[in-house]
Amino acid sequence: MKLKYLLAASVAGITGAVVLPAPVMAQQITSGVEGIVLAEDGSAIPGATVTVTDERTGAARTVSAGSSGNFRVSSLTTGGPYTITATAPGYEGQSLPDQSITLQGNTSFTFRLAPTEVAGDVIVVTGARVQVTQLAVGPGTSFGEQILDVAPTFNRDIRDVLRLDPRVNLARDDLSGQDRISCLGGNDRSNAFTVDGISQSDVYGLNDNGFASRSSAPLPYDAVRETQVQFAPFDVDYGNFTGCAINVVTKSGTNDLRFGGFFEYSDNGMRGNKVADEDVGAIEAEKRYGFYLGGPVIRDRLFLFAAYEHQEAGGPQEYGPTGSGAAKELGSISLDQFNEVSDILSSVYGIETGPLAYSLPYENDRYFVRADLQITDDHRFEATYQRLEENTVKTDDFFTSTSSSQLTGLNTYYNSGTTSDYYSGRLYSQWSDMFSTEVRYSRSEVLDAQDPIGGYEAQSSNPTPRIIVGIDNPTGPDATILAGPGVNRSANALSPVYS
Repeated sequence: MKLKYLLAASVAGITGAVVLPAPVMAQQITSGVEGIVLAEDGSAIPGATVTVTDERTGAARTVSAGSSGNFRVSSLTTGGPYTITATAPGYEGQSLPDQSITLQGNTSFTFRLAPTEVAGDVIVVTGARVQVTQLAVGPGTSFGEQILDVAPTFNRDIRDVLRLDPRVNLARDDLSGQDRISCLGGNDRSNAFTVDGISQSDVYGLNDNGFASRSSAPLPYDAVRETQVQFAPFDVDYGNFTGCAINVVTKSGTNDLRFGGFFEYSDNGMRGNKVADEDVGAIEAEKRYGFYLGGPVIRDRLFLFAAYEHQEAGGPQEYGPTGSGAAKELGSISLDQFNEVSDILSSVYGIETGPLAYSLPYENDRYFVRADLQITDDHRFEATYQRLEENTVKTDDFFTSTSSSQLTGLNTYYNSGTTSDYYSGRLYSQWSDMFSTEVRYSRSEVLDAQDPIGGYEAQSSNPTPRIIVGIDNPTGPDATILAGPGVNRSANALSPVYS
């Protein structure tokens, strides 16, 4: 019997909105082995000893087969290699090395032991001698470290791996440029996304990718041990979705010291300047870099793993007034007209439009630390900390049309970002061959920002109304120049609300 106690606390801060508490998520983040020990004639061997050894950490779990020869070991760290050994008095034992287990379900082993007169004799066998079966909690796919290491991922993002499942489709959002995950043709709002059992979906519903983060996946790619997509699992541990459950578990340290890093760079010189014979705006140089480090603090006992990833870039702001040098100039507004309005607002009313924007920069930093303590062979404790800092500059009140246009300075643009902290602790205990417990605690602190670059919101020390100045063009389409907070921000009450 496996008994779970799930404790959860959450804190969510969203600027400009009241947030309802998110439901507790309890996705499965461990796996296990089970099976049966038989004699060569097919009869059960009750009391046979089965030992499951994690070769990464040296941790070993030992159970005795029941009266029908069945055994089960749960709450194991996914991946491998594991060595599974079955022994019994009067029988030649068998040991099966290099086994991996996944989130997709337990792995079943059927041992058939030959009688022997040599006590303690154990032989190493191949899979041909032991029947190995991958069980499943339902239709879905699991991607372990071997696939994550070699799968083509242009953005170092698990979305590039998930789409290897033909039931998953990435739909590009034209407005944000983000890839939205569609499972079985459904909307990404109906998906669940968890990391180590902590919900990291877009709980409020304003993001463009279904994640709690806005410009990327919320954790470093090098910190992912395994990711899984489930469509209709039978296990009650999975819930709170109608599309699919995207389940991620993170890496831990091992007895081997491992470290690595990467650096990627691209700039405007690596891309064309026209699409379909139309000029496109310049981008800022894109830089991605990061590192990971994992190893033992106390061999066989205490392990640490840490990862960090940074990304910075800037998309083009292609539109600007005539004479500004923008890739696509607005014939209804000239640079002189914008400067005139900007100067009057500044000198007469003290309102700054800010300069014209030629790029939309974004930046994010992702941190991850995990500690694993093997208290005894039957008790294991895990603790993780994850932090996300990101910001993207977006337009507000900016509108282009052949009939009319709306133009703003940089101060009306807004910072769209997230600062998130995730904490978790998990204690796994095997009290007997038939009874185990799993205790989880998690806490999420999420603060979303949507702040005009120039300020002036209603709650600031210097609030201002939204300013609209009409441009009357006798020989062409009319236009407007706007200043102050955008239409979607001028009335926001931007005080964090916790729930």
